[in-house]
Amino acid sequence: MRLPTPEFKVLLYAPDVPASGIKARVHFEDAVLVVQGKGHWFTIQAENLSLETGGFDGRQWLLAWETPSGPARVILQNENAVIALIKLAPTVVADQFKQVHLAHENKGLLLRLLAPVLALLLLAPALFFGLFWIFSDEVSHWAAARVSLQQKVRLGEDAFEKIRPTLELVEQAEVRELVEFVGVRVTTGSRNRYIFHVVVAPEINAFAMPGGHIFVNTGLLRELQNSGELAAVLAHLASHVEAGHILSKLIRSLGWRAVLAAAGGDFSSNIWAEMSMHLSKIDFSPEMELEADTEALNILRRAGVSADGMLPFFKRMMEHDISTPGFWVSHPSSQTRLDALSELIAAKPVYQSHPLSVDWDEFQRSLAYLYAR
Repeated sequence: MRLPTPEFKVLLYAPDVPASGIKARVHFEDAVLVVQGKGHWFTIQAENLSLETGGFDGRQWLLAWETPSGPARVILQNENAVIALIKLAPTVVADQFKQVHLAHENKGLLLRLLAPVLALLLLAPALFFGLFWIFSDEVSHWAAARVSLQQKVRLGEDAFEKIRPTLELVEQAEVRELVEFVGVRVTTGSRNRYIFHVVVAPEINAFAMPGGHIFVNTGLLRELQNSGELAAVLAHLASHVEAGHILSKLIRSLGWRAVLAAAGGDFSSNIWAEMSMHLSKIDFSPEMELEADTEALNILRRAGVSADGMLPFFKRMMEHDISTPGFWVSHPSSQTRLDALSELIAAKPVYQSHPLSVDWDEFQRSLAYLYAR
């Protein structure tokens, strides 16, 4: 007694068949595939068959062959049907079908293994930017710490060359030399070589660059009451340079490209060309200001310059009604900060200081002359 020939339900696509396909059944008769559908009958020699994958996701299994009118194919129902079909396939095509099936399985396994990696790669940029946004201060400070003193000097020089044409620097010897005299005295013993500039500008402001360029507006100089207050301002600016605050803030403003460039020691990148444009946008955090105040007191002590001018100037600036951006915008203050500064000064041991030998009245007259021109 002959056992029934196993059949497989399929969907048939062939010439003269509706585009949506028709239901059919297939089975092997020795080395011939028999396809039966409503109104359609095909017999195909096994060696003329090919096993393929199809569908938008490549998960459909197709048996394909050529007819005199064009290509035809049937879609098997599922993976189990494919495995059963391969077992029943005649020897002439069984090995070929097995190889195609095995290759497909290996490809699927590889894709499954790679899927988490691909997903991570796709998510990595968003994750990176998210972490940079959340930890931007910490990341920027870490990157700034990777930059050597020589590299900071180079960056500062490049930034100075770019910003110099936009500034009106004071050439009058009396004004420039006094600021330089006080600045050099204050920064004695520093590992940085500071260069001091006076900018003709009415805003009450001052700023510094990585490496040591320090700029003081004439508007700020006119607010100072003595050379001790000038020493305090210059010491405060130098402390931001010493602590790496300025470079850290610039890296944060420039973004992740600057972080990568600084961490990798790449200072030829075009990203640094934008640095000078961000100098005016630097604003220091309260934590940075407290750290700078502490270091400024150390700088003054090391130079043997009295810190008596520090607290009066900062207190007067905080109380000053400044309607335009200036020193207190980039160096934010509060009563809490002034209280902390008072405590710092009180806690420091008394040290011997030497007066700054300058004629402050003559200095102010030279400043007034600049505005009278």
